Amino acid sequence: MTGTNFVYFHGQPGSPRELDLAAQRPDPANLFAPDRRCDHTALGFDAYMDHLTDEILAKFPSGPLRMVGFSMGAFIAMDVSSRLSARALGRDVGLDLISPPAPLDTGHYLPHMAGGAVFNLAANAPWAFNIMTRLQGRLAVSAPHLLYVLLFSSAAGADRDLASDEAFKARLQDLLAGSLQNGARGYRREILAYVRAGADQLARVTAPVTLWQGSADNWTPPAMAEALAAHLPNLSAFRRFPGLSHYSTLKAALLEIFRP
Repeated sequence: MTGTNFVYFHGQPGSPRELDLAAQRPDPANLFAPDRRCDHTALGFDAYMDHLTDEILAKFPSGPLRMVGFSMGAFIAMDVSSRLSARALGRDVGLDLISPPAPLDTGHYLPHMAGGAVFNLAANAPWAFNIMTRLQGRLAVSAPHLLYVLLFSSAAGADRDLASDEAFKARLQDLLAGSLQNGARGYRREILAYVRAGADQLARVTAPVTLWQGSADNWTPPAMAEALAAHLPNLSAFRRFPGLSHYSTLKAALLEIFRP
């Protein structure tokens, strides 16, 4: 594992602490997991993506690079990879997209997504979306258990078992509080950018991609991964996990990605 450097992009809401689900992880010297919740929130989306690209090149100026994106982090990983491709010609870069969202113009997804109403609000009424995230932030701090129950009430597949696990519950409640209160600006920046993104942007993702998708995922439904498989120009592998959902797929995928 010493020859490969890893960059991990967390979900939204989320944090680098998602890596606690990994049974093993790379040496800290070979792992960069930026906390995008609170990082340079005064920057607009494009400027921040350039900043992330600069950080990655500064930390890992040479050698193989494997970028791992979970959920909304997969959207960020694809964007950063296209910027890296333009600046680091010939660099060995691979993408692992776990439970990835596809651009909304590639299919009719929102009615089938657990968070579909949030994305619909962000796309059609950004001002209301901003108000909603502030209310969620207050709820995450004042009643983290209630917010957790609301978000995981529709947990499907193997996520149902994870949702009842006390260690997972404590980790996710802490993660939600940080993302939706202190990290609300970073969260809004990425969701608003995602709902405006189109399928045409996928053509710029030239790095080889491995997709990791659970068949029971109702946060980013399998149809999204199928759309990415059809649109991405350099699909290397498509790993499907029967019965797994959003976070259970993350746990299974990290085990294989970080395997020595």
